[in-house]
Amino acid sequence: MMTEDYDSCHDVDTDELVISMRNDLNHFMSHAEDRGRGNRCCLICKIVHRIRQIDINAYEPSVLSIGPYHHSELPLLGMETEKWICLDYFLKLNTEVGLREYLSLISRLEKEARGYYTEEINMDSRNFLQMLLLDSCFILVYLGGVNARGASLDGVQLKEDVMCEKNGEATDLSHTNEVCCQSVSGHSALDIELNQIGKETQDSHNQGNYGATVEWYNSSAVYDLLLLENQIPFFIVKTIYKYCSRNVANTSLLANNISKFMEGVLYHFPKAVPEMDRPENFYHLLHLCHTYLKPTSKLEDDHHRYSAKSHCFHFIFDISCKIFGFEREQSTYHELDWLNSVQHFNRWRRAVNYHEAGMRFQKREFDEDNPHSLLDIRFRKGLMEMPCLPIDDKSSLLFRNLVAFEQTCPQVGDGITAYVVLLSQLASTAADVALLAQKGIIVHQLESDEDVSTLFTKLFQYVAFDFNGEHHLKSLCCAMEAHYQSRINRWMAWLWHNHFSNPWVGFAAIASAFIILCSIMQTVLAFLSYMG
Repeated sequence: MMTEDYDSCHDVDTDELVISMRNDLNHFMSHAEDRGRGNRCCLICKIVHRIRQIDINAYEPSVLSIGPYHHSELPLLGMETEKWICLDYFLKLNTEVGLREYLSLISRLEKEARGYYTEEINMDSRNFLQMLLLDSCFILVYLGGVNARGASLDGVQLKEDVMCEKNGEATDLSHTNEVCCQSVSGHSALDIELNQIGKETQDSHNQGNYGATVEWYNSSAVYDLLLLENQIPFFIVKTIYKYCSRNVANTSLLANNISKFMEGVLYHFPKAVPEMDRPENFYHLLHLCHTYLKPTSKLEDDHHRYSAKSHCFHFIFDISCKIFGFEREQSTYHELDWLNSVQHFNRWRRAVNYHEAGMRFQKREFDEDNPHSLLDIRFRKGLMEMPCLPIDDKSSLLFRNLVAFEQTCPQVGDGITAYVVLLSQLASTAADVALLAQKGIIVHQLESDEDVSTLFTKLFQYVAFDFNGEHHLKSLCCAMEAHYQSRINRWMAWLWHNHFSNPWVGFAAIASAFIILCSIMQTVLAFLSYMG
C-alpha cells in the first residue's frame, strides 16, 4: 500500500526525461566531436584531483593565465593589462589587418581549438575568441616571435629578420632578439615595454625597485607558460602570425624564434637538438619543452650492445666451464640468468647499493660535436655516465608537468617518466643524493640532500609506469641489474672499498701478495732443482 502511494506521488514524466537526456547527449556528443577535430595526440588536460593534491602549486599558474582553464582567476588578473599592451603592439605591426579580421579568422578555428581540451570549456564564443587572440599576441610578443621597435637591450642590437610586403615596399614586421633569453627570465618586447613603464613610474612615484619586480614577474610568467593546464594550441598562434605577415614561409621563422626562447629557459640542461634542426611542429609550449629533453635514438642501441656482449660472455663462459669440467652451478660468476632478469626485474636500486657492487658514477661531459640530452644515460663496463641535473625550487614544477603530459598523451613517449622513476629510486635517500652530488651528477640549491630525495620520491607518486614495457631505459635497467647480481663484481668492490681505498693499506696488501708470490716461486724453484 505504501509502495502504491509512493509511486503515485512520484510519477516520472518519461517524455520530459527523454527530452532532457537527449539534449544532454547531444551536448556531450558535440563536445566529443569538437575533440575529434582537435589533435588526439596532444590534448590539453586538467590534472586529476588526487595528483594535484601532492603539490597544488606545481600545476596552477602563479601570475599568468594562458588558455581557458584558469582564465579570469583573481590572482592572475594583474598580467591581463600586459596582454592588452601586446595586442596593441601586434595590431600596429600591420595596419592593413584589423581586429575584426583576426577575430573572424579565429572564429573559423574555434571548434578545432576547443577540441584540444579534454574538459568542457564553459566560455561563450565571444570570451573564448577574445582569450585566444590576447593569449596568442602575448606569446608572440613575450617569447620573441615579434619584438619591439628595433630597440637595443643591454647593449645588444635587435636585428630585423621578418619583412612583410606593403604596397610593393618591404616594411618591418618583427625583430629577432639575437641573444634571446640568456637567462631563465628571458628578454623580449614585453621586457622593453615593462621597463619603459617602470622608468616612467620610477620618475613619477620614485619606485626604485620596479626593475626587480618586473624580473620576478617575468621569471614566474616563464614557468607559468610550461604548465600543462596553461596552454593554448600553437596552431592558433601560427595562424595569427601567418595572417599578419601574409607569408607562409615566416611560420618557420616564428617556430625558430620560439625555440630560441625555449633554449633560453632550458639553458641549464644539456640538449641534443642542434640549431639547424630546431623543432617546427609542436602542439603547445610544453610539447616544445618536452621535445628538447627527450632522449636520442642512439641511447637504446648502446645498451643493447652492452647487453649482447654480456650475454655472449656468459655463453662463452658456459662453454669454458664444460671444457674444463666445471659445473655451471659451481661457478661464482654466472649466478644470474640475464634473460630471466629482464622479465622479472621491476625496479632500480639505490645509488649506494650500486656503488657497493662496484658500479662507478660519473658526470657525462657535454660534447658540442656529439650532443646529448638530459635523458641520455650511458652505462659501459660498470661505469654509469649521467648528464648533470641542476635542481632548484622550480624543478619539481617542470618535471611534474612533463610527466603529466606523458601520462595523459602516451603517444609522445615516456622518456621523462622513465627518467623520473630512475631518479626516484636511484636517489631515494640523502646518502644517495650525497653520492651523486659528489660525482657532479646532481647540483642542487635546496636546503639539504634529504629535500632532494623527497622531491624525487614525491614525483613518482601515482605515476603509471611499466618497468617491463618498451621504455628507453629498459636495457640500461637490465644491464645495471646484471652488474649488481654478479658476485665477482661485488667481491671485487668489497676488496677495493675495504682494502684498497686507503693507499697505505693497498700498498701493504700488494706487498704481502708479492712476498707470498716470491715465496711460492722460491719453493717451486727449490723443488725443481731438487728433482733435477
